Amino acid sequence: MVDTLSQSEIDALLSALGPAEEDDSAPPPPPMQTDGAAEKRPAKESRQAAPASASMFSSSSEERKDGKVERKYDFKRQTKFSKEQLNTIQLIHEAFVRLIGTDLSTKLRAYAQATIVSVEQRTFEEFIQSIYNPTFITVFRSDNLDGKALIDINLNVVFTILDRLLGGNGTPLGILRQLTEVEKQIMQKIMVGVIDRLREAWINIIDLAPVIELVESNPQFAQIVPPSEIVVSITIEIKIHDVTGILTLCIPYNTVESIVYKFNAASWFAAVRKETAQTNVDAISHQVKSVHLPLVAELGATIVTLQDILGLQPGDIMVTDQLFKNDLNIRVGNRVKFRGRPGVLGKKMAITITEVFDPPDQEEELK
Repeated sequence: MVDTLSQSEIDALLSALGPAEEDDSAPPPPPMQTDGAAEKRPAKESRQAAPASASMFSSSSEERKDGKVERKYDFKRQTKFSKEQLNTIQLIHEAFVRLIGTDLSTKLRAYAQATIVSVEQRTFEEFIQSIYNPTFITVFRSDNLDGKALIDINLNVVFTILDRLLGGNGTPLGILRQLTEVEKQIMQKIMVGVIDRLREAWINIIDLAPVIELVESNPQFAQIVPPSEIVVSITIEIKIHDVTGILTLCIPYNTVESIVYKFNAASWFAAVRKETAQTNVDAISHQVKSVHLPLVAELGATIVTLQDILGLQPGDIMVTDQLFKNDLNIRVGNRVKFRGRPGVLGKKMAITITEVFDPPDQEEELK
């Protein structure tokens, strides 16, 4: 229970404050006990006592004499994300920052690093007010979610990226200005890669399939939700060589409301252990299938002495261990994968596959 001042204590406090206004050197009032029943205070006295009581009890965090700590709580501001959900969102975007760090390093051919600074919930109005003007904002939507989200990148980083892509050494501009149409088109291609990396990071929660809807320089024109709507703000520090800037991802609550139950550590780690991103599997399979391998059809083998090899002349005949009626071994690398019969196709030698070996048979052939 919160202790209140009694009428006698209020009178003593007011009498102590009276001389203090006339003489700054007056000693401070003695400490008072706050025990006692609360009494009605006159309106005038209540108005005068309010500043004193506010200084004693309305600090953001203050320890009382009984050892309890009082903290401010704003009942007008509703929080919709729990602490566990915010922690899970941070885990998701830790994977995201690793991906965009690698992606930027590859595209810019320069050292790039991304680090999460904070993950917090706030109103959309507070988020917009925290953004510089001009800036570079990308608004995107997902067909699998109900709303939109946006990514804001500090112009210090944007001009560094543009300078590297256009052949410079990554020196940012000394002044901040709005991007030209050509610069916006270049940055939009970069943002396609960024939101693709975001899709990979979210794949264990949902397939975002994000699509860019708008590129804007003025934060006031990127109103994706009402000002009082709660959003989660993920602040990421981007470092390219010696240039540092901020990338901020803003996700409104109503956009992820349908999947907010998935933002828990148990679901996240279970999905990570059980599933592999299909996009990664497809990419690896595509690369493996394009690898060139040597394919050799063996006519036969024999063992000869060094003297026989030194004495070989054009027209000499060597007899192998391969019978004419038997099919030839066809090796892929050092493994026998097929058997076939030789022949001619047009003006070139050819071979017809007659047998395909399973993996156990391969080992037997090698022996």
